[in-house]
Amino acid sequence: MRKALFVGALALTLAACGGSGGGGGMQHATLTLDWTPNPDHVGFYYARDEGIFRKAGLDVAIHAPSDPAAPLKLVAAGRSDLAVSYEQEVFFAAAKKLPVVAVASVIGQPLNSFMSIEPSVRSLADLAGRSVGITGVPADYAALATAGLEHDVKVVNVGYSLLPALLSHKVDAVLGVYRNVEGIDLTQRGYTPTVIPLDRAGVPTYDELVLVANADRLRSNKAYADAVGKFVDAFLQGSAAAREHRDRSLEILSKATAAKRSFLAASTPATLALLGNGCLSKPAWARFGAWMHEHGLLEEPVPAADVMTTRFLGPHCQQ
Repeated sequence: MRKALFVGALALTLAACGGSGGGGGMQHATLTLDWTPNPDHVGFYYARDEGIFRKAGLDVAIHAPSDPAAPLKLVAAGRSDLAVSYEQEVFFAAAKKLPVVAVASVIGQPLNSFMSIEPSVRSLADLAGRSVGITGVPADYAALATAGLEHDVKVVNVGYSLLPALLSHKVDAVLGVYRNVEGIDLTQRGYTPTVIPLDRAGVPTYDELVLVANADRLRSNKAYADAVGKFVDAFLQGSAAAREHRDRSLEILSKATAAKRSFLAASTPATLALLGNGCLSKPAWARFGAWMHEHGLLEEPVPAADVMTTRFLGPHCQQ
């Protein structure tokens, strides 16, 4: 989970500025990110800066959240139209009866990984008898158990100081770092890190980041539902164009983020390679939800149909 500084006022709510039949009116929409702007968000910034959103009739404002829990709460309260969040968090929100639903995948595979810079650690089996630093959230313990490491490693709660703990050799490995962020950082520091994403450690594959909308508004407000459909289409066009025009993607992200150009030059292409086609898989979500319930992260099962929908995605995404 990530924390960020608040960079905007409360989000604008979606409103049509003109008749639905034309008139050149733009619909204002606000997207609340999961974290500070970074290469994970390249599709949104590309669609905004290259006019793809505007071509779809949308005037989009992008904000970072005050904390990682804020985006879904803002969407549920109708104070942000859309948000970027984590699949796991959407399940948690549903368990709390928040009216939020995933409408597209942003990063369609796990980024969260086990990571080590110890030369003798090349696999999960090599961690036996060693120390692993974690943030301490319940999902960390579930991942350790799934990886078969629950009783084989010394678990050290280092909070969010994962990278410092690894670099100072306070721990032999960490869990909770991203392969396209800390993995790139370590490589640029001269290390050759061993990176094991969670789906390679036994955790059912999942969408690391998803685009989330208000489920109640989708049912009751046609203008909102229409705008969400336009937003999804434009975002996916932006993601596809970003993959095709990597230099332009880097230029856009250099203006949108505070990250160093040297980091972005490596992280951006690495992230572009991880982008999917926006599809959401109900069977995959069901498996991940079952895993969360099995490991006590959810008290009661949450049906996949309650937390995701493919209605705004193309025929290639339908199952």
